Amino acid sequence: MGILLLLSAFIQYFIYGRLKSSGVHRSIIVVFVCWGIFWFITGWLAGYDFHSPFIEIFPGRYAEILRSLAMTWSIITILSFFAFIAVDILAWVTGMKLKKILCSVILTVIASIYCICEAYFVQPRYVTIPTSKLPEGTDRIRIALLTDVHIGGLSTYSYFQRLMNLVKEAEPDMLMLGGDIIDGNMSYRERELSLLKETIQKIRYGCFAVNGNHEYYHLLDEDVEQIIRDCGANLLIFERTEAAGIVIIGLDDALYGWLSPFMKPDDKDKFVLVLKHRPGLPFDSEGKFDLMLSGHTHGGQFWPLGYFKSMSQKSTQGLSKKAGGYVYVSNGSGFNGPPMRLFAHPEVTIIDIVRES
Repeated sequence: MGILLLLSAFIQYFIYGRLKSSGVHRSIIVVFVCWGIFWFITGWLAGYDFHSPFIEIFPGRYAEILRSLAMTWSIITILSFFAFIAVDILAWVTGMKLKKILCSVILTVIASIYCICEAYFVQPRYVTIPTSKLPEGTDRIRIALLTDVHIGGLSTYSYFQRLMNLVKEAEPDMLMLGGDIIDGNMSYRERELSLLKETIQKIRYGCFAVNGNHEYYHLLDEDVEQIIRDCGANLLIFERTEAAGIVIIGLDDALYGWLSPFMKPDDKDKFVLVLKHRPGLPFDSEGKFDLMLSGHTHGGQFWPLGYFKSMSQKSTQGLSKKAGGYVYVSNGSGFNGPPMRLFAHPEVTIIDIVRES
C-alpha cells in the first residue's frame, strides 16, 4: 500500500507540471499541491500500511476512515493520470483543439463516480457444480460464499445489510466466509456483527469460516477469531469437519498448504470442499477435492489488475477446473481501502452443488 502512496505522489507531481505548463492560475496549483501533501502525510500517520508507528495519533475508526480516504485520493490521482493521457491521445488522433485540463478533470470525475458506484453495487452470482457424491436422498446443497467483505474503513452498515439480504434471499443450506471479513476495529461495528449472527442462526447447517490475511493484520489489536466464533461461525484453522454429508476442510490464509493430513480413507466417496482464502492450489491437491472456494484477489478491484493478481496467485478468476476438481475464485463482496472498483463487480456467490443427472 505504501507503493500506491508513492505512485500517487509521483502522479501528482506530473499533474502539477501539466497545470503549470498549461497556464492554470497559481492559486489553483497551490491548492492542488497542498491538498496532495495533506493526504500524503495523513495516509502515513493514519497507518497507511497497517504498521505505521504513528497509528495511535488517529485511534480507532478515525484512523480507518482517514486511511481509506487517503487511498481513495491516491486512486483518483491515478485515474486523472489516465484521463490526461486519454485526452492527449484524442486530441492527437482527431486534431481537435481541446481544453485539455478541463476535459481531463471532467473525465476523472466521471470515472471516479463510476468506480464508487460499482463498489457499492453488489449482486448475486450463481454457480452450479455437478457431482455424483451427494449423500443418498440429497439432490442439491446450496452454499452462499462471502469473502473479502472488509468490515471497516468506509464500508457502511447499509451495504453490509444488503449483503445479508442477498444471503437470506438465496436461502442457502450453509454459509462460507472465505476470509478478510474483518478489517477494522470491531468495537464500532456492533450492528454488523449482530446482523451476521442473526443471519447465521437461520442457516440450516450453519456457517464455516477461515481467516484471511487482514484478520491477521488486526489480530494483535483484538481477538478477531473469537469475534467470528461469537457470531456463530465454525472457524476452521487448518481443520476438517463434516456437514450435510460433505467434507469441509479449512486451510486458513495459506497460500498453498497440504490436504493429506485432513483426509480419511473413505473421503474418495464423499464430496470434499476446501475453503481457503488465497487461491493457490494445495501442493498435494490432485484428485483430492471436488470444490475449492477462495477469494483474496478482488478480481484485481481495478481493471486490468485482475490479470496480474491472478498470475501472481496462479489462479483463474471465477470458475475453473484444476487438479480434478472445481475451483471458484470470488471477486469478493466488499472493497479493500478505497470504496472503488473498476470492471470487477463485488458479488455474493451462490453455489448449487447438484446431483449429476
